Amino acid sequence: MWKPLHNTHVMRTCTALLPRCTPTPNARPLGVDAHSPYSLTPPRNQTCCCSIAVDDLVVAKSGLGAFRPVAKASASALAKVPAGIPVEYAGLIGAPCKAAGLLKGLKAGDVVVQSGADTLVGQSVVQMAKAAGITTISIVPSCPDQESVINILQTLGGDIVVPEQYALTWRFTRLLSDVPAPALAINYIASSTPEVPAAGTKPSKLRALVESASPDELTKIKVAMLTAKIASTTVTYGEADAYGDETAAEAYDSIGDVAELMKSNKLSLWVENYPPEDYEYATKKIAGPFCGMRAMVLKFSSECDIEELNWLNEA
Repeated sequence: MWKPLHNTHVMRTCTALLPRCTPTPNARPLGVDAHSPYSLTPPRNQTCCCSIAVDDLVVAKSGLGAFRPVAKASASALAKVPAGIPVEYAGLIGAPCKAAGLLKGLKAGDVVVQSGADTLVGQSVVQMAKAAGITTISIVPSCPDQESVINILQTLGGDIVVPEQYALTWRFTRLLSDVPAPALAINYIASSTPEVPAAGTKPSKLRALVESASPDELTKIKVAMLTAKIASTTVTYGEADAYGDETAAEAYDSIGDVAELMKSNKLSLWVENYPPEDYEYATKKIAGPFCGMRAMVLKFSSECDIEELNWLNEA
């Protein structure tokens, strides 16, 4: 499965960053849906409505398409990005805005448990919870680089970080006895994961699920059922939210709070920039191992960079 590639297009009169396109080995995406921040430049002698002004950095609440120097959208379809936020972060800001919505209603001293903590939303949950005095229990995929992922999340402020396989043992149960019961469980459920069975599901259905699911899918289902069991409230999000690709419009109400955390160095995102000529290398790298927590950004320095991409002209 190909992970997200993010595209940054910086020009003299407009700034556009496309937070996600999902390339395939033999296809070159053109006009894919993405939340794209633009420096708004209306016709001369005209002003914008609402609180958006000329040269403001804005992010679209719905997809505007990739690799375009000009876009037209109503002011209500845009969210203004506060000054001082790097353009790369602006294009990914949907993920921390989603995290802010998930944590809404919690207070200092509460405990939250989450699966899929290696996503941008998961990383944001850890940092925003730390800033709010909320304890986090993060479960990450069991993989060859799990130790690196665990160390990074702990560096970001994670209180308890464990791999999935450990979470399914009696040791994890004993570990949980040292902290208050979680008030919230946040589960990342990929589209490829079968539906997580609800409590009280008939044994026959559970048996059929066990027989049809792969070992990895079964592990993620067990983890989701475990977190839902130990927390009083459970919420879920999927791949569309994990990297801020299709964040709901209402989530952007938190953009001001998110920006303040970024500017105060309490919230960071792992971003790697690549020039357009390294497009193929970047897409291959992000699909490889040890890249799950990174957001690869394809950064354009001028409009000519787009025109010089042969595959774009052929698309």
